[in-house]
Amino acid sequence: MITWINNIVYDTNYSAYVTGGWVPVFEIQEEKKEAKKWGFQAFVDGIFGNLFPWAKPKTAETKDAKGKTPVVEDNSLIKDKDLKEQIKFLLELPDEEYSDKKLTSKLRQYVSEVEKHYNTLITDYKSHIAPSYREFKSTHYNVSGIFGKSYYAQSYPSYIDALWTRDILTFHNKRDMSFFIYPEDDSAIQSMLKNRATQLKAEINEANSKGITLDTEVEQQYKDVTMIREKLTTREERYFETGFYINLYQETEDKLKEEGKKLEQKISWYGIRMKTAIQRMDEGFATTLPICTDELGIVRSAVTSSLAGSFPFISNDMVSETGILYGLNLHTGWLVIFDRFNSKLPNMNSCILATSGAGKSFTVKLEIIRYLLNNIDVIVIDPENEYKSLCAKVGGTYVNIATNSQQFINPFDIPPRIEDVEYGKWDLLRSQIMNLIGLIKLLIGETISEEEALLDKALQSTYSLKGFDMKADSYEGKQPPIMEDLMHILEGMEWGDKLALRLSKFVTGTFSKLFNNYTNIDINNKMTVFSIRDIEEVLKTPAMFNALNFIRTKIRSHRRPRLLVCDEAWIMLQHETSAEFLFGLIKRARKYWLGITTISQDIEDFVRSKYGKPIISNSALQILLKQSTTSIKSLNSLLGLSDAEKNRLVSCGIWEWLIFAGTQHIACKILASPTEREFITTDVK
Repeated sequence: MITWINNIVYDTNYSAYVTGGWVPVFEIQEEKKEAKKWGFQAFVDGIFGNLFPWAKPKTAETKDAKGKTPVVEDNSLIKDKDLKEQIKFLLELPDEEYSDKKLTSKLRQYVSEVEKHYNTLITDYKSHIAPSYREFKSTHYNVSGIFGKSYYAQSYPSYIDALWTRDILTFHNKRDMSFFIYPEDDSAIQSMLKNRATQLKAEINEANSKGITLDTEVEQQYKDVTMIREKLTTREERYFETGFYINLYQETEDKLKEEGKKLEQKISWYGIRMKTAIQRMDEGFATTLPICTDELGIVRSAVTSSLAGSFPFISNDMVSETGILYGLNLHTGWLVIFDRFNSKLPNMNSCILATSGAGKSFTVKLEIIRYLLNNIDVIVIDPENEYKSLCAKVGGTYVNIATNSQQFINPFDIPPRIEDVEYGKWDLLRSQIMNLIGLIKLLIGETISEEEALLDKALQSTYSLKGFDMKADSYEGKQPPIMEDLMHILEGMEWGDKLALRLSKFVTGTFSKLFNNYTNIDINNKMTVFSIRDIEEVLKTPAMFNALNFIRTKIRSHRRPRLLVCDEAWIMLQHETSAEFLFGLIKRARKYWLGITTISQDIEDFVRSKYGKPIISNSALQILLKQSTTSIKSLNSLLGLSDAEKNRLVSCGIWEWLIFAGTQHIACKILASPTEREFITTDVK
């Protein structure tokens, strides 16, 4: 034993691995009487001297085989220390200074007693994990002060949503769940099902002959039995007997009753009937212990497909090595960490849909500040001034787009060239003219094809007068035209006076400042917010269109990771032209290293617009917060939600949502620190 301790403990310096050179502390009582202690010491030294000559203490008078006096090990540095300090000192010694001769018999005895004490504690593990007492009653039990209740599944519906157990795991309470699965002989089951089908068919025929309205449950049972027989015959399914049990725990009996009612109500949503194991609480308690014994033995029939849908273990955690924290996974209790700028994703876009007051603004702001910490630039289209306070706190740029504002965006600005893209002679100008036609149609209303052709010709002439030739290779250093220049060109063209009159409202009329000025803003800050709250309602869509076009122009020329938040996107979906522009930007965003967050609280607009579903499908990340009972139907038509997901979206609380990323559908709850909460506010000033 002593040799083992030497090799394992004292030949290794563990102080480098443990901060402060920690040494295990054990209470070992030493002999109080000096005479007895030295007597025992002499006995041990004698035994060690005979069995292990190398361990026998040597004095200065001891002679070796050659008659020479051996060197005595100097233990003066530890002789005045207690045994614990001696061990600590020896453990900290370098390997070249350590010697077994430094171990006195007294120290060896101490090590032996410590090891014996340690082994005693280890072998007595049962006393550490066993409960101090158990009390079982007819309706509940008490184990070491923890109250519990056992439930078993009495019946299942004919149809149940897949992964229903995954949703039950979100029930916030202490509980144990057990599944017991027993394969059955198919031939015996076929005989049983045949008899059952005959009985049910006889009941149906008798009811029909007497003109009695039969219970629909009987008809459904007959259909189920027939279907199972067919699938068992073709080996599409296998037959099993299953037992499903839950043990619920609480600190008090009253809380146990309250939480028990909540559990029964939650499971009843799926049509599953859970019953209390009355008078069998001791068996119920043992059934969910990790010893694989089904003490209750209450089973129900199931086939392969229903068993596959009952396993909660295929719920994946959404955890990536990079990205930001989105919240807590309500299925597994683990964290949800996602990176929208992961190169493996098809795009960096996300779509957030929720009712008013569900917490979507808080969710987006939390995402913004966390991506800012990851050195991602953020641009926001803000319809309600919800991001003004956050923008000021992070030192961002706030752009107020309004008729009385002194900040302007010229819609006639030419986008700069992209270095790695090959252009034709007038590709940039042609693209800009097409965007301008869309903006003007939003301003003056729908136009006929002849008016669009006239407008296209007028725009080419307007740019040409400012030196923007179709054959030029570069437009650097040239000042672009403004809306006033276009109106003058239209006034001088045949059939252009009507278009000029309709456009004059935005040049010399009420809204003249908004679209008829040179650009005096930029988006080079880490966060830029474009506010459109103070603009007239009729101009919100064209103002949003103009801001998005300006942003697209800037991000094309200097590509780096950016996040664009388009709040209240339903404004852009109100018109065909603006909806098409938004969808085009979302579809091409990956090329610009841009992630677009589309937010809306009006699901009906997404359903009505032909671009609603394409926008959602072109978003790698979809976040769904609380929905109303009317909007859930429209949302289901877009995403094809399961029954469990629909129930969750209708009943979930604030800051709880479903996050869809590809095939992963995860229920999540926001986690925010107090500092982040101070930064985030939904107050609109």
